[in-house]
Amino acid sequence: MKTVLYIVRHTQTVGNIEKRLTGRHDYEITEEGKKYIKKMEEALQNIKFESAYSSTSGRTIKTIQNLANKNGIKIKQLEELCEMDFGIYDGMKWEDLNKINPEIHKMHIKTNEIMGIPNQETTQEVIKRMNKIMLKIANENLGKTVLVCSHGVAIEAFLRSITRVPFVKERNKYSQINTSLNIVSFDSDIQKFSLEKLNDLSHLKKEKKYETRFNFSNSTCI
Repeated sequence: MKTVLYIVRHTQTVGNIEKRLTGRHDYEITEEGKKYIKKMEEALQNIKFESAYSSTSGRTIKTIQNLANKNGIKIKQLEELCEMDFGIYDGMKWEDLNKINPEIHKMHIKTNEIMGIPNQETTQEVIKRMNKIMLKIANENLGKTVLVCSHGVAIEAFLRSITRVPFVKERNKYSQINTSLNIVSFDSDIQKFSLEKLNDLSHLKKEKKYETRFNFSNSTCI
């Protein structure tokens, strides 16, 4: 039996604009972010979602709330879908972090991973919890079409895991932009995920601007 999961990164927030490590810290959606939501809703207006899931962060819930309402479903909020916990630097601006510990940024450029922060969650820990919760969601919704809203690093970690592409490779291809759309199918007979669409931004192409990369490295703003 096939399950289809539409996995969306949350829309643009103040934290993104301020170039912060917005892991477990939450920030308000920007006016531009509200436009992104409307564009995403238009792109998905003909899809009938039977279930909806988000992290416990306000930015993910608000991103898909209207779609959930339109489909007459309640969003199930799950801690396991939250962003990577950036430890003692969670919520800090990258420019301030670079003054405190420039090695974190240097390693980020080299490996495309954020590591070395005291008390932070590791990439492997994010992969493990994302794989576990996505498998649970898929098996709870066999044969259905499901909407999931999560975060940049969390989504990227999951997608790279199921396609076996390490973080250091194909950065632009996997790096999630605000309201990026990914479609994953799940075959319950073999308990396997397949990536059908990756990092689709076609709904934003008519916008004059949208978040691409920040100035400190070649990866997305968290």
